[in-house]
Amino acid sequence: MVDVVRSFNEVDGSQWKHSLFGNPNDPETFRRRCEIAETLAEKNFDLAFQVIYDFTLPAVDIYAGVAASLAERKRGGQLTEFLRNIKGTIDDDDWDQVLGAAINVYANRHKERPDRLIDMLTSSHRKVLACVVCGRLKSAFQIASRSGSVADVQYVAHQALHANALPVLDMCKQWLAQYM
Repeated sequence: MVDVVRSFNEVDGSQWKHSLFGNPNDPETFRRRCEIAETLAEKNFDLAFQVIYDFTLPAVDIYAGVAASLAERKRGGQLTEFLRNIKGTIDDDDWDQVLGAAINVYANRHKERPDRLIDMLTSSHRKVLACVVCGRLKSAFQIASRSGSVADVQYVAHQALHANALPVLDMCKQWLAQYM
């Protein structure tokens, strides 16, 4: 608790806002602990990690919130460092969920294509979704077809139809004709 309070400055508000004490069944205590862990994850990852696991907080949700927040503020260097810190602490599905949070912010708010983050995804399905969100329909088709996922190719075809990306739609139709 002392380390947590020391991590926050006077600028961050009064110290009681950063208290981990409270009834574990109280939603307000839970919310405050999650908020503290999310803020700490940017400043002192090791301490945030300890808080998350000591209080059994939802690590993936907290990590996704931090990734989205860093992406929102375009803190690429900090995001890279944060991702390096969490890499070994969560499984591949959770890793993809955290990356997805940052990818969505870059694609939807900043209208950027975070290719480096997309490449870091482990699941082909998530890569397809991320490419579609970023408007990279041809890449999405290539990933979906390489993985052999009929559902993903159908999804890309549907998105290509709505985006009026006829060459991609044709590629999808040709591939689907072979596999169906």
